Amino acid sequence: MATDQRASVATRPDEFAPTPDNEQTWSTTGEQSWTSSLPMIIAWRVLLVGGFLALWEWLPKVPNIAKHVVFLDPFFISSPSLIAKRLWQVVTGADGTPLIWPPFLFTVVTALIGTAIAIIIGTLGGLLLSNSATLERVLRPIIVALNAVPRIAMVPIVVLLAGSSSRSDIITAVTVVVFLVFYNALEGGRSVPPEMIDNAKVMGAGSWSIMRRVRLPLVLAWVSASIPNAIAFGLVGSVTTEIFSGAQGIGQLLGAAVDTADATLTFTVVVVLTIVGVTLVVGSNILQRRLLPWWNAHL
Repeated sequence: MATDQRASVATRPDEFAPTPDNEQTWSTTGEQSWTSSLPMIIAWRVLLVGGFLALWEWLPKVPNIAKHVVFLDPFFISSPSLIAKRLWQVVTGADGTPLIWPPFLFTVVTALIGTAIAIIIGTLGGLLLSNSATLERVLRPIIVALNAVPRIAMVPIVVLLAGSSSRSDIITAVTVVVFLVFYNALEGGRSVPPEMIDNAKVMGAGSWSIMRRVRLPLVLAWVSASIPNAIAFGLVGSVTTEIFSGAQGIGQLLGAAVDTADATLTFTVVVVLTIVGVTLVVGSNILQRRLLPWWNAHL
């Protein structure tokens, strides 16, 4: 009977047994039970954002704090309540405020066009160079040198050549995004296992077939992973060009806000750009899941 009792104890799953597996299982289960649930995650996000906005709103109103802490002066940082009011005004045109929609559409459209062109060029370039070792050796120093040029230094040159128009925004977005996409596409093409290429050659596939049927799927997967950053960079490039050129867009509005020391309008434009960027990134993720379901299943 004692033997049976020892056997039952040895085989019974005891969560308090001091084994690494049981300890890890308990900690993982405990963590998931209260920190990984969706309501708790949402609550933490609301708490963090609400706490930050509350501090931003009320901390500068503490007497004499702006005299000792410069960045808490409302003249420089405005307040969430004033920014929300101005955002409502520029969106609805209330109180005779000019609408933000015309410059908004100008910036978003030019940024998306430039980003789309850069994605096409970068994908094709990375695919071709990943499929040809000789071509990569020839062009690599030139590509590295071009990529080393600061993008901000190219903006005045682009404005001088293309003028103050939508073409400047598009060209700048292309120059900012193209190398980001290119290097992702190049690494995607290189990541194909050599065994897969050897098997394709044994089955009679030529260089064109290998590039199209073997490398292209991985190139598209790697490029799709870079699209959120590409969209954000393209938007930054368009806004920066508009600040330099004065073209009608969000950048022009942002430059006017800085010139007039209007902190409320400056932060309002930043909020609008943030909303635009997040929306475009979420849209690109949805598009990625629809176009490349096999890659998301693999992940």
